Amino acid sequence: MSSVSVRKSSPAIIRPLEPVTASGTTIKLTSLDWVFVQVPVTALLVFEHPCHDAAETIKRALSQALIHYSPFAGRISDAVDGLSIRCTGEGVEFVAASADCGLQEAKIFEESTGGTKALLDKLAVQYPPGSYNSGGGVDPLLSVQMTEFSCGGLVLGVTWCHAVADGAGIAQLLVAVGELARGSPSPSVAPARWDDAVFGLPTLFDPVPHAMMVCPEPSPDLERVVPHDVTVPSALISRVKAESSRSSFFSGGGGGGGPCTTFEAVLAVLWRCRVRATMSDPGTPVYLSIAANVRRHVGARDGYYGNCVVHQLLAGAATSGAVASAGLVELAGMIRRAKDQLSETVRDGGGGGGEMMRGLRGRYDVLHVSSLRNVGFEQVDLGSGAPARVMFLNRSGEAPPVPMCVVYPPCKGKDGVNVLSISMRQEHADAFVNELANLCRA
Repeated sequence: MSSVSVRKSSPAIIRPLEPVTASGTTIKLTSLDWVFVQVPVTALLVFEHPCHDAAETIKRALSQALIHYSPFAGRISDAVDGLSIRCTGEGVEFVAASADCGLQEAKIFEESTGGTKALLDKLAVQYPPGSYNSGGGVDPLLSVQMTEFSCGGLVLGVTWCHAVADGAGIAQLLVAVGELARGSPSPSVAPARWDDAVFGLPTLFDPVPHAMMVCPEPSPDLERVVPHDVTVPSALISRVKAESSRSSFFSGGGGGGGPCTTFEAVLAVLWRCRVRATMSDPGTPVYLSIAANVRRHVGARDGYYGNCVVHQLLAGAATSGAVASAGLVELAGMIRRAKDQLSETVRDGGGGGGEMMRGLRGRYDVLHVSSLRNVGFEQVDLGSGAPARVMFLNRSGEAPPVPMCVVYPPCKGKDGVNVLSISMRQEHADAFVNELANLCRA
């Protein structure tokens, strides 16, 4: 694919359509928020069909949405009593752009490597880590780039300060933007950014982001980790789920009385394939961390869009050799058990996981997995239907804090679950692909 040209307009500032009562107030960040205050995150939503007068439609809907989601139009403040979001109404950033080819020609639905990865980097406003100055920052907490392709399709690149919202929270905002773009007078879900139940959670509740704060510099062990697109085929997922329904753990009620979920099957496949591809010493412990939405565990209010995710750690659950030789259903059972312990983790304030993660950040034998599935991105509709693909944008040349995989929502043209893997060095990539292929042939 030849280089795709993307032309961008000068950034425009979008403010709430009308004055909001929250203007001038502050919202104190919770213990799950403040560890992300310097972390920008970018998601790309690909819409295959044209949206009428897309730029103006999205700008108008975004301005309306900010009436209800005023913290996004504010700035981070470092007050005496802690970090807060000042609801100043200063606005968010919007960039209109155009690409000189169609989505298919740009191979936007194919693996994000080579020229395609270079294109993805052009489809969003990107801020380096640390951009959101907590001592009175000036950078917008939300930046939206809308890129129209020659075929009429468009890509919405959304970059936001992670301290304001987690993945489910930003998806909730985008769903509201879509509803307003289609003519709804107000969002169907009433948003809530303050919740005493979440604010009362213990400080440093979540070990993974805390480890990022303790060791902010990239680890030399991860500097050579490169991104890869991976698809776990539907046939393999179905086979694992069918086998789990016959296992004593899942069928006997210990696993909730039903087969493993799609996520559990995919994670079992990813974990075993990666361990087999990277293993050097079968006696070395391996660690798996799973990002989990705990809104229902803590009793968060409906519509709460602040950070409410913790990372459940399978600490020293097995050695490399044990994981490499385990059956997929056995691994899915381990993952289910860890998920079932979330309520206990919430009650204990994370237990001792934070101390353990201090020493695990930057190590190559750790795998962290998060998911964009079933958090709301599939429901975003700007007027031309749901997105055909949703992606997490890994910034070029940026080493991850831990080896990680991001599980994507369904992608057009992919028979299976699409995953972004930022977990392997290039020298292990072929071995990983071969392990996955062997599983599919088994």
